[in-house]
Amino acid sequence: MSSAANLSDGRPDDPPPSHPGGHAHAHGTSGARPGLGRSDARALVLRILREPTRLRSLREAVYFVAVFPLTFVLLLLFGVGFMVAVPLSITVVGLPLLAGIVLVGRYQGALHRGIARVLLRQDVEGPRPFRSRPGAFGWLGSALGHIEGWRGVLFLGARLPVAILGIVATWMLWVFGLLLLTYPIWMKPTQLGDNGDGAGVNVGDNLMGSWYELIAVGIFGALLLLVAPWVIRAIAWVDVWLMRALLGPTKLSERVRDLEETRAIAVDDSAARLRRIERDLHDGAQARIVALAMHLSQAQERLDHDNADGGDAVDLAKARAHVDSALGNARIAITELRDLARGIHPPVLDQGLDAALATLASGSAVPVGLRTDIARRPPAALESIAYFCAAELLANAGRHSDATEILMDAERRGATLTVRVQDNGRGGARLREGGGLAGLAERVRTVDGTLLIDSPPGGPTRVTVELPVPDA
Repeated sequence: MSSAANLSDGRPDDPPPSHPGGHAHAHGTSGARPGLGRSDARALVLRILREPTRLRSLREAVYFVAVFPLTFVLLLLFGVGFMVAVPLSITVVGLPLLAGIVLVGRYQGALHRGIARVLLRQDVEGPRPFRSRPGAFGWLGSALGHIEGWRGVLFLGARLPVAILGIVATWMLWVFGLLLLTYPIWMKPTQLGDNGDGAGVNVGDNLMGSWYELIAVGIFGALLLLVAPWVIRAIAWVDVWLMRALLGPTKLSERVRDLEETRAIAVDDSAARLRRIERDLHDGAQARIVALAMHLSQAQERLDHDNADGGDAVDLAKARAHVDSALGNARIAITELRDLARGIHPPVLDQGLDAALATLASGSAVPVGLRTDIARRPPAALESIAYFCAAELLANAGRHSDATEILMDAERRGATLTVRVQDNGRGGARLREGGGLAGLAERVRTVDGTLLIDSPPGGPTRVTVELPVPDA
């Protein structure tokens, strides 16, 4: 498809984003990754040796030092709260108390997500907002049935074993590792008594006190410190996984949120279309029709005036001039109305998407190679979206890409309608807020479609629109 400059109304030198949003994806190309060489092995060894000294490793250790007591205390408080609220649920205060505990279970999740964001640099998305039904009983029912609140309480119970494992690993690996690493310093042979007793590391009944035993203990401590960051990081990964599963949005809430966003986009798009239609009618066809009426009225007045003055002496030249001007305005108004109707629903789509795309290709300023394979026609709404996406992509490629050739193909495979446009331009296409590609991405999202961009610098650029076709 088209290039950075080409497809996205953007500047060709701008680098593509690291990740797009929504359902649109931008892809670059990369070569095959070489095997692990000597330099890679050296870098891996250096990373392992340096990992205990990195700030990230310290943050992960501090994370479990913080979350273990927090989880334990919160779980204890929730346990006491349920022990009080459940027996009282047969009274007036029991159910409101239980509902309040459930809501606290929801909001305490924000604390855990905040700690993970600060110490682990992991951003866990929060659940959908709590929405209460009207009235006291509506609030009570909404709170008691609030799934996110119950999941927040469940998270504490599921997280406790992980927090215990994390704090134990932190203590055993970091603290013991440091103690054993420095063992040769603080445990000197001179500290041993005459009978060989003293304070230090014991293996069985033997105190590790000889010089080679001191070195062995120090090496073992160093190994513990080298292993510590990786073990604690693995435990932290499990903790974040639990957090995403129980404190993040559910698939249903994500779907609801996505539908709300696409509905808002569709409403805004419809409002913008209506404003454009109103503006085009007001400034174009309406003005032409008003001028048409004025010229016809003037011609009528001229005919009536000439008849009143001279009977049959009619100034045909002036009347013809008014009629010719009115006819010209009528033709222009008809053309503008046709263009306006074509922007709402192109008549060529009545012949099918393949015919409509062929018309687009024939009118492109850049030569277009077209291939279509649409055995069964998709719904009219999807055909319209696919048509306008193809038109926008062809226009962008012609304006921005410096391409000399465009390839476009459209096919329907099962429940997916795919339109793909590729050009040999300069590449670098990207999603940019307010740009043409961003508008296309929003349009295809309204029907759960996706916009895929593959546009490395230097080209070629390929943009793929995939639209799900509902079952007939």
